[in-house]
Amino acid sequence: MKRKIKGFIVLIFLLVSINLQFNNTLIGSNPENRCKEEKMLGIDANYVSNMEESIFRWKYGFNPIDIYPFFNNKGVNYLRLRIFVKDTGPDSLLYVTNTAKIVQNLGMQCSITLFLSSDWSDIGKQPAPEQWINQYDWYNLTLDKKCTIIKQYTKNTTQYLLSNGIDADLYEIGNEIDYGLCGIFEENLVERENIQWMENNTWDDMAELIKAGIEGVQSVDQSSDFILHIAHWWDFNFSYAFFNKMIHEGITIDYLGLSFYPSSGIYNITKALMGEGNGTLSQKLFFETTIRLSQSLGKQIIISEYAYPSSDHIIGPFSSFNREVEGYPLTKQGQKNWLIDFLRWAEDMYFIAGTFYFSPEFYVFIWAPMSLFTYFGRAKPAVDAFNTY
Repeated sequence: MKRKIKGFIVLIFLLVSINLQFNNTLIGSNPENRCKEEKMLGIDANYVSNMEESIFRWKYGFNPIDIYPFFNNKGVNYLRLRIFVKDTGPDSLLYVTNTAKIVQNLGMQCSITLFLSSDWSDIGKQPAPEQWINQYDWYNLTLDKKCTIIKQYTKNTTQYLLSNGIDADLYEIGNEIDYGLCGIFEENLVERENIQWMENNTWDDMAELIKAGIEGVQSVDQSSDFILHIAHWWDFNFSYAFFNKMIHEGITIDYLGLSFYPSSGIYNITKALMGEGNGTLSQKLFFETTIRLSQSLGKQIIISEYAYPSSDHIIGPFSSFNREVEGYPLTKQGQKNWLIDFLRWAEDMYFIAGTFYFSPEFYVFIWAPMSLFTYFGRAKPAVDAFNTY
C-alpha cells in the first residue's frame, strides 16, 4: 500500500509540475532559460495549389506573398506533406515531389505522411485506396496479401522520392490511426473505445499493415525516422495503450504523434458525441497526456497537427471547434497569444520534438477561422508568432 501511495504522489507531482510550467508561459518565460536545441517548427500546408486559384491571394499587409518562402522566413523549418494513393493532382506522389523540391531549396526539411488511402483518412474514417479496391478486390484479400501490397507501395514511393532528390527525415504510416488503417476500421462506437477489444482485434491487424509499410520504406531508406500519429490527446489511457501495443508488436517508432485541437473542447469522446465540450479542460488533459506518455514510453512527442481559431463563427464540419481556452478569446489577438504561448511551451518541454500547424494557408469558409489568413487572404496577427515566441 505504501508503494502505491508513493507512486500516486509522484504522479501528482509530475502533473502539477507540467501545469506550473505552462502557467509560467502565460506570465512570460525568460527566453534565456528556454531550450536552445532546434526543434521541428513545422506547418502542414497542402492546400497551396487549391488556394493559388482563389480570387484573393495571400498578402502580408498589402504585399503579395508565396506561402513556403513566407513561413520559412518566419522561422518555419519543416513541412508535413501527405501522399494519397492516386496518380495525379494535389496530394499525389508527383505533386508532393515537386513541392518537396521547392521547400528543400529553401533549406526546409520534409515529413512524409503515407495515408494509404486515395482521399482523406482520419480518426473518423480509414478507407482503403480506390485503386486497390478496384485492382485487388482489397476487402477480400488475406492480411498477408495486403501487407505485401503495402510493403511494395511504400518501397516504390520512397524510391521515387529518393531518385528525385527528396530525402525525407521522417515518415508517418497513416494519419490519425486511432481506430484503424487502410480499410481495417472499428465502426462500433462502443468497441472502438474499449481498449482490450482494440488490442485483441483491430490493432492486431493494423500492426501488421504498419510493419509492412515501414519495412518498405526501410528497404530503400534506412536513415529516416518513423512516427505513428493518433488523435486522442485528451485520453492518456487510450493513447498509452495504442503506442504500447505497437511497440510490443515490434514496430519501429521513433516519435509519438498526437493531433491537438483544444477549441474542439473534447475531453471525453462520449460527451463530445453528445455535443458537450470544454476548451480549457481539453488543453489541460493534453498537457497531462503528453508528459505521461513521454515518461511512460521513453519517447519524444510530435504534435502532428494543431490549430486554434480567431473567431467562434465556424461553419461546416468544424462548427463545434468554437470552445475557447480560458485566457485566449476567439479573436485574432487571442489566436496569436495562444499560438505564442503554445510554441513557448513546446520549446521549453524536452519531450516535445516538434509541432506542425495544420493548414495555415487554407482560408476557405470551413477552415478560415483556424487559418492564419482571413477570408480575403490577408495575414492575421498570428503569423508573426513563429518568429516572436
